[in-house]
Amino acid sequence: MVTFAHAISRCMPRPLGNWLRPKWHWTREYCLLRLSEGGNTRFDPELLCRVVRKPIGDTYFEATYRSYREFRRIVNFGRNPDDLVFIWLNAISDCETLYDIGAANGHEGLAANALHKCNIVYVELFTPSIDSILKGTVLAQRRGATADQFEVIAAGCDREERYAKVLLHQPPVPGGTHNTFANVDAYCRGGRANERVWASQWSPSVTIDSLHGKHRLPKPTHVKIDIDGFEDRAIEGASKTLKSRYVKSWIIEVNPGRSEMIADAMTRNGYKDIAQFVHYPGFDDAVDHLYVRDDLVADYKSRLAETSRRLFGGKN
Repeated sequence: MVTFAHAISRCMPRPLGNWLRPKWHWTREYCLLRLSEGGNTRFDPELLCRVVRKPIGDTYFEATYRSYREFRRIVNFGRNPDDLVFIWLNAISDCETLYDIGAANGHEGLAANALHKCNIVYVELFTPSIDSILKGTVLAQRRGATADQFEVIAAGCDREERYAKVLLHQPPVPGGTHNTFANVDAYCRGGRANERVWASQWSPSVTIDSLHGKHRLPKPTHVKIDIDGFEDRAIEGASKTLKSRYVKSWIIEVNPGRSEMIADAMTRNGYKDIAQFVHYPGFDDAVDHLYVRDDLVADYKSRLAETSRRLFGGKN
């Protein structure tokens, strides 16, 4: 899709167009935040970065940004009335502990904590994102949260615990999510074997089972997974968690080739697929699936419908 700035810049000398486009995009997102969402930004002299303050429900959350991608991600959070993750995060008032697997800059966990005062366990392997998450937890404490409500795991999520190389397929700057843990062929869209590697580092991996079974973190009541095709391996490492049925709901970004395995594991352990969000209609690509424990299906369908009406009126 061609943006307004891109279309106008075609009529300009290339250096001028290249100068204009990023400024237009920043200005557009800033106006959306201030005028449409009632949020604002500021520079934090303690954290040495800029901060977005964004209303959510009857409260607000704050998150840091150090790149356009981080800023855009926070501003656009909750703007799409079909965004199943956003509706679900608002609906899970029964959340005690959320596992955020593939957390990126962590704004979704910060929003959940602001809404429900729940514990957040972040699992993220990209070092710049870890920095953003840690600063976000400081901001949450200023809002009234406590430090022990947040656990930050600098690791990949896999079927087993090991130590392996992380390949960065973009510069190591905040906002990046295009990274590979150990196996380049395990990712979506045909793997990443032919993609440029900007840098690499070594990282441990954890399993969902080991987080609470071995490392004694709080058991999850809700789990969000967004790891670009590695979700089948994460679910393989959650077999004990699934069997325990302690988790009330799982929202999983499922990529092509993984849906059958995910559905089988969920169905076998008594979870029902009650809602989906197709990222790119018309393409065989990522789909968010919401799996709910079978004894909670009616309750969660009602929650989603009521929450969608409350947030977006008659849209859904």
